[in-house]
Amino acid sequence: MKQPYDCYREIVGHKEAWQEAVEAVLANSESLKAFFGRLQPEQVLFLGCTSPYYAGSSAAVYWQSVLGIPSRAVTSSELIQFPAAQLSTRLESPMLIALSRTGRTTETIWAVEEFDKRYPGRSLYIGCAPGSALAQRASLSVTFEKAYEKTVPALRSISSMLLASLLVGALLAGDSAAEAILRQAPAAVNEILSQAEPLAQAVNRKKVYQNVFCLGSGPLYGAAQEGALKMIEMSLSNAMSFPFLESRHGPRALIDENSLVIGLYSRAGQGYEAQVMDELTRKHEATTVAIVPMADWDSGSVTYKIATGCDWPDGLLGLSYLPALYMLAYYRALACGVNPDASRFLTHHIEIVR
Repeated sequence: MKQPYDCYREIVGHKEAWQEAVEAVLANSESLKAFFGRLQPEQVLFLGCTSPYYAGSSAAVYWQSVLGIPSRAVTSSELIQFPAAQLSTRLESPMLIALSRTGRTTETIWAVEEFDKRYPGRSLYIGCAPGSALAQRASLSVTFEKAYEKTVPALRSISSMLLASLLVGALLAGDSAAEAILRQAPAAVNEILSQAEPLAQAVNRKKVYQNVFCLGSGPLYGAAQEGALKMIEMSLSNAMSFPFLESRHGPRALIDENSLVIGLYSRAGQGYEAQVMDELTRKHEATTVAIVPMADWDSGSVTYKIATGCDWPDGLLGLSYLPALYMLAYYRALACGVNPDASRFLTHHIEIVR
């Protein structure tokens, strides 16, 4: 069946976007290494709004693990409104990495401007818009235009920004194993999509769900947040995200036979994550979807299992899970009768006039 929406074409067009992102990072590898070597940062902040912020959250976990530098993500508005809560007055050498599809989001531009007043020459822009306001304001830019979408929901642009951020971290850390995986990621993405699509269709033929939960821990929590956001944006579903074991507390009160629960599995969580999903399937009678690296992964008793075929380290797994999450959100939109390209009350990017 021919799909009527641009979102679908953006999702199945991941390969070319990822390939350009890889090439853009590699083309700038020497400049990135020199920039990082000059800065010698004692803290790294990833900056963005919603989806770019979630991508930055996953990237920050990886950067901290391989570079040994305190790294975290912060929303652009929080850095503007509460700078003292994000940047210690004792810091002398932080580094800012701004993620943005359009390079035109007002809060992110303002946040970079405020950061540069205090720490000039220490910002990097990773995104899809060369020549944009952010590209001009940042000290260094890595851009890849093919990932730029026409649609309101940001899809392959977000996964491409995550791929680029992870690859930059791998190059700076000399993590050759991760670098090799990320270089080959474009070759893997069509297989991820081919595994995910028929199951995404099956999941959403089952019923109209009252709510959707995306569970993921550690470096996968950002991907879980992104998955929930896409369910909201594309299908107008009530969606939430939590770390796996947190779902055993308050969130479980809302999980029942009318719920869809998507679990993003990790090596560090083996056993615990399978137990949680098994419990939600058996006791709560929820429809459960396990997204796992390989088909033989222990996922507990779940309703559906999507195996990406990417047996990657935890720090990189979120990248392989995003295309599957996007497929699930797309077919949820179709089941709900929602146009995923436009959604409701949303715009391509946010511009604020002072």
